[in-house]
Amino acid sequence: MEIKTVTVIGQGNVASHYCKIMNEKGIKTKTVCSRTPFNAEDLAADLIVIAVKDDAIEQICRQTEPFAQLINSNRSIVVHTSGFKDTQCLKNIFSCYGSFYPLQTLKKGITIDFNTVPLCTWANTNEGCQALEQLALKLSPIHYVLTDSQRKALHLSAVFVNNFPNHLFAIANRILEKNNIPFSTLFPLMERTVAAAKENNPLCVQTGPAFRNEISIMEEHKACLNNEERKIYEILSESIIKEHSNR
Repeated sequence: MEIKTVTVIGQGNVASHYCKIMNEKGIKTKTVCSRTPFNAEDLAADLIVIAVKDDAIEQICRQTEPFAQLINSNRSIVVHTSGFKDTQCLKNIFSCYGSFYPLQTLKKGITIDFNTVPLCTWANTNEGCQALEQLALKLSPIHYVLTDSQRKALHLSAVFVNNFPNHLFAIANRILEKNNIPFSTLFPLMERTVAAAKENNPLCVQTGPAFRNEISIMEEHKACLNNEERKIYEILSESIIKEHSNR
């Protein structure tokens, strides 16, 4: 089965980027607003992509359930784009279902090179798996077939390498602003940190006061922080000390 037509349910960040890249690759793709009633024409596609927030996926399933017979008779594949939501929410409605998860931060209005975006797919049938893989490879050369449990582990790991560090960047930026130092001063260090983690096991390239167990330095650091920042500093430092004392 070759996916030639796609309906994307949703008009958010992921929906916007998927619709754009699929149309650019010659795949006839349209978006449908998740807040308006669906019709048979909307859902007459080889692939139906539910690209909404995790807590809205089951509501979309209920909205599409009246069209399940049509969708299943057309042998359409129904997928969601969540990193953590189980695909079992699709199981009782659709005969072919799965996931089509992009491992990247996608924002409307920000251009991204899809050649750098890992696409993670899975389907409950061999035919569905092959069709999703073929589509994914049209959009990006980076493709993985991941089960629900694997995708959840990847999503959790992504929070640790993306969301949490970005929050730490914001804290660092605030500290520098208070001292009239440009955030860009940290860029070479940030880049080297990522490069070292890519080149080695991150555990083997850990540095800093907590790694060296420099208690006096850490106490002086904490004295410069507000209460919330101090809590974060202490939790992370204690984790580093524990990890490396055990090694």
